Amino acid sequence: MRTGRALLVALLAAAPAAAAEGVPAHPRRLEYPPWQFELPAAERLRVELPRGAVLYLVEDDTLPLVEVAAALQVGVFLDPPGRAGLARLTGAMLRRGGTERLSPEEFDRAVDALGARIAAGVGETRGGASLSATRWTLEPALDLFFEMLSRPRFDPARLELSRRNLVEALERRNDDPLDILEREWQWLLFGRDHFSTRPPTPATVGGATRDEIVAFHRRHFRPQSLVLAIAGDVRREELVPRLARRISDWPEAGGEAPGASAAWPPAAPVHEPSPGLYLARSDTPQAKVLLGHRSGPGDWSERERVALQLVNELLGGSDAVSRIPGRLRAAEGLVYRADAHFDTGLPWPADFRVFFEADSAKVPTAVSLARQEIDRLRTRPPHPKELEVVRRAALSSLRLGFDTAEKIAGWYAEDELLGRPAGHWERRYRLLESTSGEEVRRAARRWLRPGELVVLVVGRPAELLGEKPGESALERAVGAPAVVLPRRDPVTLAPLPEDL
Repeated sequence: MRTGRALLVALLAAAPAAAAEGVPAHPRRLEYPPWQFELPAAERLRVELPRGAVLYLVEDDTLPLVEVAAALQVGVFLDPPGRAGLARLTGAMLRRGGTERLSPEEFDRAVDALGARIAAGVGETRGGASLSATRWTLEPALDLFFEMLSRPRFDPARLELSRRNLVEALERRNDDPLDILEREWQWLLFGRDHFSTRPPTPATVGGATRDEIVAFHRRHFRPQSLVLAIAGDVRREELVPRLARRISDWPEAGGEAPGASAAWPPAAPVHEPSPGLYLARSDTPQAKVLLGHRSGPGDWSERERVALQLVNELLGGSDAVSRIPGRLRAAEGLVYRADAHFDTGLPWPADFRVFFEADSAKVPTAVSLARQEIDRLRTRPPHPKELEVVRRAALSSLRLGFDTAEKIAGWYAEDELLGRPAGHWERRYRLLESTSGEEVRRAARRWLRPGELVVLVVGRPAELLGEKPGESALERAVGAPAVVLPRRDPVTLAPLPEDL
């Protein structure tokens, strides 16, 4: 015991000496070396598979799990005229409709018996499927996964059930005012004829036959446009031959040219938005508001895209600096929630939007203050300390985007699908480190366009406009008379007769 006490006394006596040798006296004085952002070279992870398919593989034996994602250039943009919803229905039926060999029930039981998870779907501009399995069930799970992708059954009974479920969902399209807000916003900015704004109806979904779904799958689900991202407890030398065999067994489409979809990239809309104030009626106690404009596709450089990412962080980021939510919610107490985002898009257009929810009486003030914050960023560079906060947030977000094997494989696969150049993420990181406040202001000045603002409010027109439409505080805040949009039948989306 005396020896132990003597050792403790000696250690305590040595503590000041340790501090003198470089250990700070307080944790706040700790200093860390700069973070070195380094990613594995994409070419080391890339594998060319038979028939034009591409794999990005990141080995990780931390857990005995394997994550598989398959992506293709297939989406709503490929829906034929009069068949809005065909692509999404095809994607849903991949998983629900069984395979040539297995009925839907047999396929479900086979997946469950392996303890695996398989999902599939089609969105606006891409489609595909995912698989999660343990290392020891991966081989049979991959059999089921590729069987689903390449030889789906599209079971008629399951197809009819999916169709009925979709029609029932259409009947609820007006239940949530946020759904109304998004639908009308898309129409105002992109028109009603663009692929991204054509909503399915019972006529378009109900008219899609099983033969049309089979033909859509055969035409667009091809190995030639398949990109795989796989991460987990696998070995390259073992996995690649297994994938090659399954892709070689994929049925030929017949007469289809190899490579990406001929419709890629998706067509841009021809609709020209009309700035102004628009009201959509909904009996909701808090008005839902979107204001903004179309954002692209633009001819911005990579440096300008990075500057716009910092614009995003300044106006609506989630960190300590977030001007519009901070002003409208925290400082003024006008709104329940708020957000701002400038989407630079990819090969297709996107938007700049400010969103908030507020009592009707507070909407005019909130609109005015949001516009003030947009103008402030357009006219004055951010303070250096403010810029440093949002810069750190953006850099941290980028690092976290690549902190797992699954994310690394996924981002590199997306780069392949979208045609991003090699080294894209490293360059973005360096640009985030060096972009100046003046560059941020110039990007805001060029691409935030107050004169093109579309303001859409979902709520109660009588409360929003008061007794004197044309002279309301909201119309003065926007600088335009209100246009009241017609209410719509939730199923057909046709204007209700009393609003014509």
